[in-house]
Amino acid sequence: MSNPKICIHCNKPVEKYSDDYEVFEQMHWLCFHLVHEHEGDPDVPCDDPSCPWFHIEVLRSKLEQLGIDPQGAITEAINKKWKL
Repeated sequence: MSNPKICIHCNKPVEKYSDDYEVFEQMHWLCFHLVHEHEGDPDVPCDDPSCPWFHIEVLRSKLEQLGIDPQGAITEAINKKWKL
């Protein structure tokens, strides 16, 4: 049985992108992005097109353009996930 791959940044198991563990310097992709690629406040989208916060802002803006309340969509998804 192989040892689990542990992120050297957050000390949690790397599962989803474990095949790229060495490429991302023994980190989760997100930890790698925040440590090595993300510029500025980690809670604010950066200029990297792969930045997850950038993706969230793009999707939020598109939902609003379509007349969908982003927070309402999140609340609906939470309720569905937890069967509320």
